[in-house]
Amino acid sequence: MIKALLKKQWLEYSSFFTQGKDGKPRKRSALIGFAVLILYGLGAMGASFYLMAQGLCEPLVMADMAWLYFSLMAVYAAAFGIMIVAFSTKVKLYEAKDNDLLFSMPIPAHIVLFTRILGLYLFTLLIECMVLVPAMVEYFLVAGFSVWSVIGCLGVLAVAPLFALGIGALLGLGLAWITARLPFKNLFTLLSVALFAVGYTYLTTNFSENLGTIILQADGVGGVMNTALYPFAKLGYAAEGDMLALALSVLIFGGAFALIYLLLSKTYFKIATMKRGERKAKYKEKTARIATPMQAFFKKELFQLIKNPMYLLNASMGTILALVGAVAVLVTGGFFGLDENLLAMMPDMQKSMGLLVCVMVCFMASSNTMAAASVSLEGEKIWIPQSLPIGEWAVLKAKLFLHFIMTAIPTLVLAVCLGISFDLHIAWIGAGALTAILASALFASMDLAINLKFPSLRWTNEMAAYKQSASIVIAMFGGWGIALLPVGLYFLFGKYLPAWAFACICLGLIVVAVIALFVWLKQRGTKIFRGLSV
Repeated sequence: MIKALLKKQWLEYSSFFTQGKDGKPRKRSALIGFAVLILYGLGAMGASFYLMAQGLCEPLVMADMAWLYFSLMAVYAAAFGIMIVAFSTKVKLYEAKDNDLLFSMPIPAHIVLFTRILGLYLFTLLIECMVLVPAMVEYFLVAGFSVWSVIGCLGVLAVAPLFALGIGALLGLGLAWITARLPFKNLFTLLSVALFAVGYTYLTTNFSENLGTIILQADGVGGVMNTALYPFAKLGYAAEGDMLALALSVLIFGGAFALIYLLLSKTYFKIATMKRGERKAKYKEKTARIATPMQAFFKKELFQLIKNPMYLLNASMGTILALVGAVAVLVTGGFFGLDENLLAMMPDMQKSMGLLVCVMVCFMASSNTMAAASVSLEGEKIWIPQSLPIGEWAVLKAKLFLHFIMTAIPTLVLAVCLGISFDLHIAWIGAGALTAILASALFASMDLAINLKFPSLRWTNEMAAYKQSASIVIAMFGGWGIALLPVGLYFLFGKYLPAWAFACICLGLIVVAVIALFVWLKQRGTKIFRGLSV
């Protein structure tokens, strides 16, 4: 029974890569393309964590406190994992679409829970590997290899995810229980994610801002780690090659997770089958207002976005991060570890700070994918907008405008806050604001064009349209690549051009790309939309 359920889980996860929108196996070229995009995304995330590890590893290794280095990175990986796993647990465990089907079969609920938990463990392991593997690579480059340290690091990779998975499962249980009883569960879910994002931003900023303090006061930080965060201290010793510490870590983390799993198994069936609270619709008589076709479709797109919290969270993560980042800049004076103290230690970066702000704003804009799912979300009802006598361009403009508004306003606020916080020249603040507007237009039109070329209309659960479609993957990783491309080009050619000239060239290229995409959408895109069918 367990083998069959695990096979079902594997087929469910792998179908995204192996099956096309028509249910047929994907071509080998498409599989290779997906693999390249995913490896690129994981590599980009890992590179950012590697840069963080670089600033911490060598000073602590030289001070014979490598265990503290691993402990701190394990704490950071746990925080990163908890933020993501908590909401994945809520969806995968308690709101899975096939829960009712499985519970109607003669399958014990604890068996269903076990197979789902195993899948979540592998997911948590992947998340934490993005933090811990770069940290371990940096350690081996600085301190060299030893058999015991390699074994210890592998053991830490296997054990560390249990903490994030356990805490994330408890939070997911609480969220599932609360949202099942609240009539405003969408609002609660959104506020919960915003709170987690603020907490993670604070942790990231605090960690980077206090990097120098951690290094200078390593003994004091080590004392706190050995008392208040004793389990993570043992993980640090285990990664150095202490097998006794590794065994103790297995007992601590494994035992704690076993207790949490016992609690989950006792409550899983009851909460997973709990009737979800919904607000009853009440009829209100009011005068209808005449709207243009584009306004009507814009309202329809907006309501579809805000009424589905998972769609909102997956498709507008850039909006959330930009607003959280703007608040963090105003409160802490830094942005994900980038502050005046760090700039003082890196004068070369300070010279190109205005350009860096433009890149950060562009990256935030690229993280939104509303337009990349908007056509797919029409699903089997796509014939409705196609049959209305309003023209396809009005429909596409509404989808474009929603993406643009949801992206441009938050990134514009972020650009201004960053410019003021880092005391940039007014011209650079204007360049950052212009980047927010142009980048929002670029990624809105690019994502819509991608969705028109790779629509996914044959779905039974709309989550597949905004989370598991080819257009989302291409738009997300392609957008990140475009946003980060200027960084690589500036490192290669920055010595030949001043930062302001390089920024002007990039902005000019964005303008050309936006115009070209708009022309394509109006001429070719409308014809593609008219011919789409399930």
